[in-house]
Amino acid sequence: MEYINNLLIPYLVFVLAAASPGPATLAIMATSATHGRAAGFRLALGIINGSIIWGILAAFGLVTILTQFAWAFTALKLLGGAYLLWLAAKALRVAMTKDGNVKPTAVRMKYLYLQGLALHLTNPKALLSWSAIIAIGVPTGAPLGYLVTLLAGCAVLAFTIFLGYVLLFSTPRMMQAYVRRRRRINGVLAFVFGAAGVKLLTSQT
Repeated sequence: MEYINNLLIPYLVFVLAAASPGPATLAIMATSATHGRAAGFRLALGIINGSIIWGILAAFGLVTILTQFAWAFTALKLLGGAYLLWLAAKALRVAMTKDGNVKPTAVRMKYLYLQGLALHLTNPKALLSWSAIIAIGVPTGAPLGYLVTLLAGCAVLAFTIFLGYVLLFSTPRMMQAYVRRRRRINGVLAFVFGAAGVKLLTSQT
């Protein structure tokens, strides 16, 4: 019980990191508003599982080992940056398509989970965020049960946050608002994804 009070701070850090606007949250919002709740849920599930994987690796020190290999960290940055630029190109193409030329597109539901997983696993910032959470929230000598509790709590928070975004942006009102502002929204997404990709590819850390 003496370690339980230490969980509040890492939980707070996780909530701030997960809920703040970024590529993952914007992708969930756009997918939910465009293709509905089921599509948004699948994408969010992949993102959540990616976060949990990084959490497990960080909790058991594997993230620290990874960061010691410059080539591995560089490869991760290149993959993440390239993926973000690909998302930017997709959003830009939609933004540049006139409303009269829009054709209904069927989303490949079976790939959405993998897209969400890839989005989070190729994000070095998620890796570093989890390293900070573990460093802040795991006291020296903490038992295995404490690590499990920390990871389980963060998993519950991730489900709550990301699925909350899915439920909110897949409502009829939000979906109608997306249709009306489709080009503007995708222009913003293209800018955010593109800026994040370029920053990732050019960053020194």
